[in-house]
Amino acid sequence: MRKEFIYLNNELTSRNEIIRKMSEDVFTYGMIIDVDTYVNAVLKREEEIPTTVGFNVSIPHGKSEAVTEPFITFMRTMTPFVWDEKSGDKAQLIFMIGVPIEQKDKLHLKILAQISRNLMDENFRNNLLEAESTDEAYRLLKRIEENIYAEEMGNL
Repeated sequence: MRKEFIYLNNELTSRNEIIRKMSEDVFTYGMIIDVDTYVNAVLKREEEIPTTVGFNVSIPHGKSEAVTEPFITFMRTMTPFVWDEKSGDKAQLIFMIGVPIEQKDKLHLKILAQISRNLMDENFRNNLLEAESTDEAYRLLKRIEENIYAEEMGNL
């Protein structure tokens, strides 16, 4: 989780544009080596099973050789918008995950579990919706990373 990967009050309202924007930014930091390959993997996953999880939240991700370093990006849009045309599910809080293919099973599931666990907490969701600065959102989101690290340390 990096502050550079937190986007608040973004005006984008297209799933594909959001996935591309976040992927391009991650690419500039060398965490993926090919934007198109990664975006295509994420969109393929969306077509198979949409990544909306309720509460106007989506967690897009995809298996791709293009990911070189694990990352989580976060975007809060100005308003909820239709993320999945088929179901009509909406999103306003978007967490995009990237994990190197060799870590995809173990780390990927831990990240998804931690994000989901935190999102079950209404106060956490409300705090993300009301965060007034990137620093404030970063402090909230850093909790997810810290919980993953603590879980890893407990398994050693």
